[in-house]
Amino acid sequence: MTAVTRENPVQEERLAQARAVLSAAERSAARWGGRIDRTALRPAQGSPSEPASTRHDASPGLVDDVTGTRLPVPDPLADLFPRAGVRVGSSVAVQGAATTSLLLSLAVAAAGEDSWCAVAGMDDLGLRSALDAGLDPCRLALAPAGGEQRPQVLSALADGVGVLVLGPDLDLAPALWRSLLGRARAADTLVLAARPPGTADITLHTTSRGWTGLQAGSGRLRRRRLHVTSSGRGIAGHRDVEVLLPQVGGAISEAPLVPAGAGRGVAASGASGGRPALHPVRRAG
Repeated sequence: MTAVTRENPVQEERLAQARAVLSAAERSAARWGGRIDRTALRPAQGSPSEPASTRHDASPGLVDDVTGTRLPVPDPLADLFPRAGVRVGSSVAVQGAATTSLLLSLAVAAAGEDSWCAVAGMDDLGLRSALDAGLDPCRLALAPAGGEQRPQVLSALADGVGVLVLGPDLDLAPALWRSLLGRARAADTLVLAARPPGTADITLHTTSRGWTGLQAGSGRLRRRRLHVTSSGRGIAGHRDVEVLLPQVGGAISEAPLVPAGAGRGVAASGASGGRPALHPVRRAG
């Protein structure tokens, strides 16, 4: 007669906690190409399966065996990033036109429904604008651009949130930028920055292709067409897409192709019904 033994509930709880800690360490090590042997913590044959709370799918991102957890990006920008996502603990720089709109779009996609997002260096960003962009105000922290405790505040945000957005109003020193990247890598925080003082893992360059919405002297500016290119780690050469912003709810969408033979000042019919687009002549200030 074979005796059937059951594991102590305390031991099962400790084993579940150990698996959860190992999963986090495994994701961190995988970012640098390392690997952790999980054989010792695999459930024995006939034992209950691993609890749902310790599985990889409980994390907000997708787990890759080589590069670790990756966070989603907006669908129109997916072709700009390796494996159509951004790695946790990495950094993305945005340079050129419409930096605020692109930063908020990336932050909304990466934060998802669970992570906290902190925005620093955007003093003119209101809660209504953040809500229109898709951010949850209940999981949003706004930090001013100035102040004597700015390095300490930014360091604390890099340690405590899932997505950190650094706006164009921040005047960061290169040493502080490198320090924030180091903290973000250790805490698995995604850093999105507008014109940072140093290099980032991936850099997006944007160029305005005009506005649409005005007719013959009347109307409102409705949409803006942007050409976006990406370069950096994991990208051979560069990649480029064209997008329209803003859409309903502040989101961005893929720009339709301009028909052959259309002039530079005419937008695609799907975007503006053949109406002429506006191009900047001179910047104010």
